[in-house]
Amino acid sequence: MLSDKTILVTGATSGIGAAICQDLLACGANVVAVARSADRLDELKSSAPDRVKTISFDLTRFDRYKEALIDVKNIDGLVYSAGITDSNPLRFFSLEKYQKVVDINQTAPIALVSELARTGRLNTPSSIVFISSILGPKIGMKGTAAYAATKAALTAYAKVMALELAHKLIRVNCVSPGMVNTALITNQHQVSQEALQVDMQKYPLGKRFAEAHEVATVVRFLLSEASSFITGTDVVVDGGYSIQ
Repeated sequence: MLSDKTILVTGATSGIGAAICQDLLACGANVVAVARSADRLDELKSSAPDRVKTISFDLTRFDRYKEALIDVKNIDGLVYSAGITDSNPLRFFSLEKYQKVVDINQTAPIALVSELARTGRLNTPSSIVFISSILGPKIGMKGTAAYAATKAALTAYAKVMALELAHKLIRVNCVSPGMVNTALITNQHQVSQEALQVDMQKYPLGKRFAEAHEVATVVRFLLSEASSFITGTDVVVDGGYSIQ
């Protein structure tokens, strides 16, 4: 369904973004991979040299978007997977930490879509998918105000952009995972493995976190013609966590 289509993926070299890239390549798509690490981008390109184009770029450099995207044309899909989280409880609130999260999670996606849309780089039809989260749109968690707010913003963006771009047959949707079993989880040290095991028990479907490829397949569906009449929606991938 995505053979020979060109999909731009941000956050392409780690976690969910990396899984999305591998899934798209397995389906025969061409990938424009955007990330900060040139070394990791080179590693991704080596897996499919003829079908991966790389852009090493910090998405918070808003003044350099035109320069960074100058060779990007005829995009059939965009997946915004780049994002960060940072604990920032009210008692120790840091405006600097807050703004850093907002810049990459909230401002960058709308700036990127705006640049691609107004310069005619998105094909008709095409599909945009934001990687959101159940944290914000569905649930809350102490100390995560910035992250939760930015992810809730993405679900709002999808609705507004879906209406603004519908006349060009450009669809805009979100995918909202719960916890996903990526290196960010397995390599972190702020929460013990015992605590993670306890948290897994809260996920009704299998008492486990999602695997990154399970998120990637939902993204693939939303990028493909199989979802041709779906826009402005949010697909939750959390094994039933948020419906309890």
